[in-house]
Amino acid sequence: MIAFKTFLAMAVENDVQEKGKGLWHNIHQKRKRGEPMRKKGEKGAPTAAAMKSASEGKGSKPEPFKDGFKRRVVRTTKPEHKEKGFNWRIKGKKKDHLTIKLYKNKPDYKEFVKQMRRVAGHEFG
Repeated sequence: MIAFKTFLAMAVENDVQEKGKGLWHNIHQKRKRGEPMRKKGEKGAPTAAAMKSASEGKGSKPEPFKDGFKRRVVRTTKPEHKEKGFNWRIKGKKKDHLTIKLYKNKPDYKEFVKQMRRVAGHEFG
């Protein structure tokens, strides 16, 4: 009886986790298990609106370079950078503590774009 309750709790937990990952994740998992898809209009089947929403994606749009320039080109505060004569830095996209490159004078927009293209392979893998 205890094993059954544990199994039931795990099944419910897995079901909840799958629901949180999105419609396409659930569809792929169902296909992987070999289960047939529900027909249009059937109870529990995704609606047309849900399919459209999932295909459009809910992810945010990438930050425009001009906004990134304003946000990411900042004065450096680390003493070790100041000792070497650096006053400006381009900080990381999501990790503010990371420094992409150091500068003695504030880099212009063209230099920022150049560095973003250089590190694109690292950030986007």
